[in-house]
Amino acid sequence: MFSTILSNIPANDLIISISLLIATGLFAGFLAGLFGVGGGVVVVPVLYYIFTLAEIDENVRMHLAVGTSLANIVPTSIISALNHAKRKSVDFNLLRAVSLAIIFGVAFGSIIVSVLKGSTLILIYSIVLSLVAMQFFFWKDSWNLSSHFPTGLLKHVYGSCIGFLSVIIGVGGGSISVPILKLYNFEIHKAIGTGAAIGTLVAVPGTIGFILAGINNDVSLPLSIGYVNFLGLLVITPMTMIAAPLGVRFAHFLSKEKLNIVFGLFILFMAMRFFIEWTTLNS
Repeated sequence: MFSTILSNIPANDLIISISLLIATGLFAGFLAGLFGVGGGVVVVPVLYYIFTLAEIDENVRMHLAVGTSLANIVPTSIISALNHAKRKSVDFNLLRAVSLAIIFGVAFGSIIVSVLKGSTLILIYSIVLSLVAMQFFFWKDSWNLSSHFPTGLLKHVYGSCIGFLSVIIGVGGGSISVPILKLYNFEIHKAIGTGAAIGTLVAVPGTIGFILAGINNDVSLPLSIGYVNFLGLLVITPMTMIAAPLGVRFAHFLSKEKLNIVFGLFILFMAMRFFIEWTTLNS
């Protein structure tokens, strides 16, 4: 099966694709530690590109990229969260308070994904990614809703939304949760560390959900189970595990103003690229 999927990629593109996967893994791992974002914003576009080269059916191509990204986030988020926890930058009380709501949101998102067209998932991805990019350009630390994270129903609403949106676009919970935590007076390093831990709550059930959704839809692809492809994991995951601790180190002494702008531009470019892909598929 390994040779089957590789044979679908043109020979001239194979070395480039493998090199791109390695570089993506390193970059995604670094970002997971640095920003608490899980690296999915990097992994999903690259996987989609490579699955396009491999001529994977466009109806499942995006699902496969998102599901594989979530599976990759499992070890990355665990390593990132553990490294942040060593630096006392994970709020475990908050994790316990919102964990069930996050898992509920992930489960619901996995069900929704199973009935979405590939083009619809691409559109959702581009919209949510654009919103994520905006925070890197316009966020002000003075924005504050309260000095404490809410309790009661609102707490569960936040958790469910984090889980749902994260699993839909294949990212760790940090991309959605870190801005929310900062609105509630979380110091930036604790927000990033807690976001990395939330990524584990998203990625584990999310991966299971994408596997089950793919099986339920009778998806059968080489080196894949459901919507999770192990070829991508084989190359990307070891690289992310190597690079995540380095990102954590940088997060604790590096000024991120310029990095925020550069990363925001990168995310916005990816969002625009996927929007163009959506218009192409629907023209």
